[in-house]
Amino acid sequence: MRVRDHVLISTTGAALTAPLLGRGALGLLAGGVLIDTDHYVWFCVRHRCLNPVAAVRFFNQADPPQHSATRALHSPVVLLALLLLRRRRLLPLVLGMGLHVALDLYHRARMDQARSAALARDGHSCQRCGTAMPPIGVHTARQPWLLPSYGVQNLVSLCGRCHEASHSRTGSASWT
Repeated sequence: MRVRDHVLISTTGAALTAPLLGRGALGLLAGGVLIDTDHYVWFCVRHRCLNPVAAVRFFNQADPPQHSATRALHSPVVLLALLLLRRRRLLPLVLGMGLHVALDLYHRARMDQARSAALARDGHSCQRCGTAMPPIGVHTARQPWLLPSYGVQNLVSLCGRCHEASHSRTGSASWT
C-alpha cells in the first residue's frame, strides 16, 4: 500500500479515536506512518543516498526488492517487543504500527486475488508485446490518487521488460 494511503487511513483513525485517546491519537498516527521509515533507512544504507525522492522512485519501480531489512519494523517480533516494554504511552504507537501491518496484509491478499484474475483474463501473456514467456507480471494501469482499487479492470499483464518500461517512461506506475 502506498504511503499516502497509510497517511490518510492513519489520520482518519487518529481523528476518530481522538475523543477516546486524547493526545494518544497522535501516537496512533505516528505509528501508522513512521513505521515505513524502515524502507527509507534500508535505501539510505544500501544506496548511500539520503534523497527521499530517490527512495520513492526506487520503491516505485516495477519490481522493487523485497528484502526483509526493508520491512524490519513491520515484524511481529518488533511489535511484540514494544508491547512487552509495558509502557502505556507506547500503546497508541504500537496500535498504529499494528494497524499499518494489518492493512499491508489485507492489501497484499486483495492484490494477489486481483493479479491472479488479471493474469487469467489476459491468458498469461504480455498485453503490450504479446509474449507468453515467463515471468509475466501484473501492472497497475489505473489507480485512484487515494486508496487502492482492487478492480481487475485496473490491471494489465506485462512481461518484465514492458513492465519496467511502463514505470520508467512516466516515472510512476501508470499505463499509457
